[in-house]
Amino acid sequence: MFASNNKVSVRQVYRLFVFDLIGMSTLVLPSRLAFFSEGDGLWAIGLGGLLAALYLLYLGKIVVGMKTDFAAYMERALPAWLMRAFLAFLGLHAVLTAGFGAYIFSDVMKRGLVPEESFSLILFLIILVSAYAVHGGIESRSRIYEVLFWVIGIGLLVMFVIASFDLQWDYIGPFFESSPASVAKGAMLVFFCCMPIFAVIFFPAYVEAGKEKKMLGAVFSALVTAIAVLAVMYFILLGSFGGGALKTMRYPAVTLMSNIHLSSSFLKRFDAFMLGIWFFTLFALLNLFLFYGTELLMRAFMGKGKQADKEETDLGAGRGRIFWLGGASVLTFAAAELFYLADWSMVYLNYICYVGMPLLVLLPGVVYAAGKVKK
Repeated sequence: MFASNNKVSVRQVYRLFVFDLIGMSTLVLPSRLAFFSEGDGLWAIGLGGLLAALYLLYLGKIVVGMKTDFAAYMERALPAWLMRAFLAFLGLHAVLTAGFGAYIFSDVMKRGLVPEESFSLILFLIILVSAYAVHGGIESRSRIYEVLFWVIGIGLLVMFVIASFDLQWDYIGPFFESSPASVAKGAMLVFFCCMPIFAVIFFPAYVEAGKEKKMLGAVFSALVTAIAVLAVMYFILLGSFGGGALKTMRYPAVTLMSNIHLSSSFLKRFDAFMLGIWFFTLFALLNLFLFYGTELLMRAFMGKGKQADKEETDLGAGRGRIFWLGGASVLTFAAAELFYLADWSMVYLNYICYVGMPLLVLLPGVVYAAGKVKK
């Protein structure tokens, strides 16, 4: 039988982060990388992966030094008003990112499966199911992703093998022709899609005490896996469509799948099966940010001493958490609708570049230093 102790294993941490990292990157990044640097997009992927690895190393030093999760450390290290302000910012950032993920998820489903349905209805059902999954707690979700891991992995491998037979090798390249600024812009987009690794500073609350270093090793392995999948995906897309066509596509991975046809009647809709890969990965990403958006906003506005059942940190239990989960879900729905109706994608990317990423890089170090000074 499974234990129900609000903990996840190191193996589950690896699989959770693989799901969180590959969905958005493989769907959204290829066309943007082709727009900036075409063949040199592969160098942008490598540089962005290196930046993400250095960021993870930086977060790992903080995790080991804190000996607890980041939210609990903030409560000890900062004045109450400043701690609440930082928690509120992180919570709203998580909700906004969840809204962007829900927008991409709903848009892919509408374009790929049910084009005649209302976007708002699709979005509502996705967030409703996501809220239910978040209410079930991190442990139950990790078990589901653990089971799905090999299904998704084998499906991706099959798609790569089939697509590799139709590559046009003259489409790949040219290399070393893009400006360093263009490659740097692509690398920053890759780094942005790797930002879910920020959640690692909250994970000590959900792994067994003393396994922080193994947890960090699992997250690093997940990052390497995600960067490798993105590089292979970009190489295949570049060889299938060429840089000129690739930059004009919204979701080139979905287009690639629609071009895969097998003779067997059982697998003649292989593209629909493969679309499920991105459904599960985007669903995992949405769950991650909705989970932390709810938890952080609850801590910011209720305070540690006012949390009901505060000894339990998982969202699956505790009075009042349903209220905050509902509020975070409504905000996520509103953000996703704005992305769809007003096309706020560029506004969001500018916010990420100039506000979100700098604060997520600087904030852990500042809080950790403040705690050391106070101690």
